Amino acid sequence: MPRNRPSPIIMFLKLPVYLAAAWVLGFGFYIVSLPTSADPAKATQSDAVIVLTGGAGRLDAGVRLMEARSAGRMLISGVNPVVTPAELTALTGADDGLFACCVDLDHASPDTAGNAIESAKWARTHGFSSIILVTADYHMPRSLILFRQALPEATITAFAVDGDWPLGLLAKEYNKYLVTLVRQAVGASRIQQEG
Repeated sequence: MPRNRPSPIIMFLKLPVYLAAAWVLGFGFYIVSLPTSADPAKATQSDAVIVLTGGAGRLDAGVRLMEARSAGRMLISGVNPVVTPAELTALTGADDGLFACCVDLDHASPDTAGNAIESAKWARTHGFSSIILVTADYHMPRSLILFRQALPEATITAFAVDGDWPLGLLAKEYNKYLVTLVRQAVGASRIQQEG
């Protein structure tokens, strides 16, 4: 005897359960696969360091990379327009000369996508082809996608800053990451169709 197929209504009612299960599994994989923080002294030698503001430890990591001579120049992207280099020097405890000679501030970026766009302009202006990207570990997966889209000709190396992040913050970032993945897939599909 033929087996009864589930009705379309039953399948439709079960869809949210399947989607929720897929989200939970994906979120778990996202958390366990986050990059770990590294030693600045062992970082890859690159043309420049780009630090994305917005979380504890990021600026300090960028300064330590510069002090370890991992790169010759640093961009701090997404800086509040009222913040000055002197304030950042005091905040990080860096040598005054470091900010005077080798650090640029981007005040124009409102979000991560803006960070990528403005940083790509800066890197091309200076002719940089290798970048160390500094941001929080939970923020790194989405940041790498956006930066590699904005600056595909450059080698971008992740330098993650870890911490004890609230679960709600991780979940919010995971949702943003999923949206970025979908947009990337749709964009790649359009390029293939047009090509």
